[in-house]
Amino acid sequence: MKKSFSIILSIIVTITFMLSSCLSVEKKEYSFKVNTDGTGEGKIKYINIISEMDDSSDVSDVDFDELINNYINGTYFEDENPNLFVTDKRLFEENGVLCGEVIFTFNSFQQIGFYKYPKCDCSPVMYNLGNLSETYEISNGEYLGDETAMYFIVWESETKEFEFTTIVSSAIESSVSLLPRYLDWEANQ
Repeated sequence: MKKSFSIILSIIVTITFMLSSCLSVEKKEYSFKVNTDGTGEGKIKYINIISEMDDSSDVSDVDFDELINNYINGTYFEDENPNLFVTDKRLFEENGVLCGEVIFTFNSFQQIGFYKYPKCDCSPVMYNLGNLSETYEISNGEYLGDETAMYFIVWESETKEFEFTTIVSSAIESSVSLLPRYLDWEANQ
């Protein structure tokens, strides 16, 4: 009985520890190149990967381990995005912050959230930002969210390259940069 209690307690502590993770990012840059047949390639750049404080606790070591084990060496991104075929993932320092990048291909731009009315070649291409829990910052299209509650970015019908940037977290001041942990980790690789 005592042994099974210890195992259960151990599992509860592990789950609590995992759920306390506060891994986040300041911004994301999305870019997609679409071929005539709707296939293409894309890239998501994560700018300023951070650990948000859990109440007043620094959980950045846990968050960095999660970043390496689940995202870089693991398949968390792939599992969450089954329509994307990852060709490369990496971490790097840029402008004094930790960044990440995922490069992928896709079989259909509709499968990744873009929409174009199929019965008219003149139809604009649209992307619904409402599907993301992120805030629009800039794009090479026209953002309709300021004028409506639809949160669409719209591009001309002949557009083949789509780019937009979103803000994910604005709690940067109260977060912990993961750059020092990355530099230590990279030095030991």
